[in-house]
Amino acid sequence: MQPGCLIGRETTKSPYSVGSVSPRPAASRHDETAQQFLAAAARLIDAYLDDQDAEGRPSRLASIHFPAALDWLRTEDVIRLAGATGTAGVSRKAFFNRWPSRDDFLPDALVYALVYDEVPEDPKEQARQMPADAGATSPFSAAVTGISDGLLDSLRRHPRSYLTLHIGPLLPQHPELWDALLPAMRQGVQVWADGYATMLTDLGVALRPGWTPHRLALALQAALDGFLLRYRIQPDDYAGARWQGAGIFADTVLAIILGVVDADRSGRSGRAVLDDLVAAAGS
Repeated sequence: MQPGCLIGRETTKSPYSVGSVSPRPAASRHDETAQQFLAAAARLIDAYLDDQDAEGRPSRLASIHFPAALDWLRTEDVIRLAGATGTAGVSRKAFFNRWPSRDDFLPDALVYALVYDEVPEDPKEQARQMPADAGATSPFSAAVTGISDGLLDSLRRHPRSYLTLHIGPLLPQHPELWDALLPAMRQGVQVWADGYATMLTDLGVALRPGWTPHRLALALQAALDGFLLRYRIQPDDYAGARWQGAGIFADTVLAIILGVVDADRSGRSGRAVLDDLVAAAGS
């Protein structure tokens, strides 16, 4: 009888065996061996997203020369789609005359999509119109709510708005790409900062110590990025959190404004004011 034929059959117990041999437990996705594979995958995920330990990155990750979040973007698809327009000179040869490989093409495609290609409802254009729109609307909170809700809704309508969130955590691994994108991102923040500065001057409003229009623009940009991501992940939770006609992002913007505006021109920081409020409530 072949050894393999013993599998699944009853066998005679050897007289030299001590006790019965427990059957090997069935493989499970939750057993100790599975945990080793899952832990290894988690370490690879950490290494993939790490912005510090470039030298210790596994060889598989070290060989990636463009954000792997765009690994699905194939040159053949690009060439086929571009050629479908019928534009003269658009061919496979023309593509590879300009970009010898996909690694050469993808950074340029990413910069073009985020910086140069025009999109409807450009947030920078909304920022330039914001001071006049806000100052002309009464009450002012209604203007802030309308601008905030409108901005978030416009970004959610355009899939490319998620591209920065898609590749942002990977930019430290691609410094040349980061350097190409950063000026446009900073310009966008500056446009909003200039709008805030104009509006604050027109309204005769002062900011608390430590706050400037630029710092306010940075804070609100970070809040907007977070809300954009969360609306994609938890659409029902966030869309359902409207209250009295305002979305949760708009009310968050109002809360931030209340925290940074020096309403009584006391010259005191928000931290000091908060400490006094808590101390008074506890006395």
